[in-house]
Amino acid sequence: MSDDRTPPERVRVGKLQEVQVPDVVKIDHACAAMYHAVGFDAAEVPVRSYADLANLTRDHNVFVVEADWKPAGYAAWRDEVPGVAYIEEMNVDPELQRFGLGSKLLEAVRDDARRHGIKHIVLRAWTKAKWAMGFYRKNGFRDTETATLPDDVMGWVTRKEQSGRPVVRPGETILFGEVGEAPPPPPEEPEESDVPPDDMG
Repeated sequence: MSDDRTPPERVRVGKLQEVQVPDVVKIDHACAAMYHAVGFDAAEVPVRSYADLANLTRDHNVFVVEADWKPAGYAAWRDEVPGVAYIEEMNVDPELQRFGLGSKLLEAVRDDARRHGIKHIVLRAWTKAKWAMGFYRKNGFRDTETATLPDDVMGWVTRKEQSGRPVVRPGETILFGEVGEAPPPPPEEPEESDVPPDDMG
């Protein structure tokens, strides 16, 4: 990744549109390749097909971040019992990472979860994927193994443990973070008539 990259001028987040799916598939494959390059195999980090991405919208809210009108990343989340936001997938084009696009996606998930009255987000992450772990920790996520868990997160973990299936695969960890309060709206630009004239006297 070059250090002299130009950040996108226009960033926008919206719901996944059918026309965006081919680009999102390419992003998914490019991100999977990052994992494969550091030793993960295709069984651990599979690539999603066009049909996989299209089907993801059946039981997930899927957001796409655009950079200069072109899809640059996506996030898929769903509401899981007892009322937590589970992020199934979040990927940003490797060529456009470190421009804040992942944070924009996470903000969209938080906004959406907040509208549903959800207080916490949970996700699975590979501990060897230092770039992903660093991103989530920077955004306030903590490890369920070492932190005191809120009741809803504890309830989610307990249900998963009681399902009879492993909660995580070897090398994975569960992270959780707060949805938090809505950020304050940006200040409105004053209208021309609201701007006081220069005091000339």
